[in-house]
Amino acid sequence: MENLRREFENFMHDRSLLNECQKDEDSYDYPDYVEAIDSELMPPSRSGVYISRWDLKMVGDAIEASIAMDARARMFKMLMRSVHDKKTMRKLLGAFASLIDAKIEPYRKMMEAYPSSAPIFRDKIEKAERVKKYFDSVLERYFPEG
Repeated sequence: MENLRREFENFMHDRSLLNECQKDEDSYDYPDYVEAIDSELMPPSRSGVYISRWDLKMVGDAIEASIAMDARARMFKMLMRSVHDKKTMRKLLGAFASLIDAKIEPYRKMMEAYPSSAPIFRDKIEKAERVKKYFDSVLERYFPEG
């Protein structure tokens, strides 16, 4: 019985080492702006809108970047890999800004239809507008020339 226990423990130890080696590590060295945009855009609590996987796919299509459906975080990083210059970044941020505008339009209609809900939606709209302004600062800070 003791041998069986030792074999099982060795098997589990080997299995856990194997799983650690097989983790999907992203070794790509992303520029600083990727994390900066991710932290402002992707959390709905910061941006006021939810960016879905399909939204990321549509934004990718807008800049002619083909990205596969995957987890949102990985899709965002795949999308950011396709940005290599200021022109492409401007196009990407413009696509995100248009997406944000489309997502906050129903908020504006809800505020008109149900005035008592205005404080809730106003907060979301303000966050979304702040993120769109942040996009301009990203271009200035990380792509000063071009």
